[in-house]
Amino acid sequence: MIDPDEREQEIAELLAEWPADLGGVLIGGYAVAAYGRPRYSNDIDVLASNQSRIGWVRWLKKKRRRRERTYVGPRGEGHRVEVQVWHLGAVSLGLMTGGVRDRESHVVIPESWLLRNPNTVRLELLSGRVDSPVKVVRLEGLWAMKLLAGRPQDLTDLFGIMAQPVNLVEVRELFNALELPVLRRRLNSTLKWTQEPKSYVDSLSRLRQGGTQLPENRTAWERFGKMVESATSPR
Repeated sequence: MIDPDEREQEIAELLAEWPADLGGVLIGGYAVAAYGRPRYSNDIDVLASNQSRIGWVRWLKKKRRRRERTYVGPRGEGHRVEVQVWHLGAVSLGLMTGGVRDRESHVVIPESWLLRNPNTVRLELLSGRVDSPVKVVRLEGLWAMKLLAGRPQDLTDLFGIMAQPVNLVEVRELFNALELPVLRRRLNSTLKWTQEPKSYVDSLSRLRQGGTQLPENRTAWERFGKMVESATSPR
């Protein structure tokens, strides 16, 4: 069994050599950690442009990473979505180009939208800080991806970082621009999840954020529901 501290050390070493000139951004669990408390994640997820894909592949080979598999999604609206999974030792890295594609609805958030205005951070891990700054997807992009995925852990992640300032109008405008019936059904399901009492209980449990009867928790959950509604309503 892989020791979590050993895995984090490998991740810290890889992120410390982040190839800033290639223009990719960190997404996934470690992007959530950039906006909230340090957390453990099983792998690293990176989104890059199709134009920089070859550069990223060369960098990963230079770091002695091994490509295990590649998924290619259907071309749509001018972008080709591809996911490459790279591995070495305890660390797995997912390299996504062209955009982020939801597994169930197959809706794609284009790379051009997600790569816009990234944040540069010094990432805090559970075992310490990454030495060099890395590019992280902006908060609006993280909200869009998590709302589209709509899984309990994704929405709990957003609940945990809801205090961070985010432009939800920008997220809503993205969803409205995509104009896909399957996306609307997906977002309706996401909103419905926030209205379930069990979701509130489960989220507090995952975040270890105290009891369900605490007024501050109830107030925060109500505000979170309104934020999700604001981002997903077709206005």
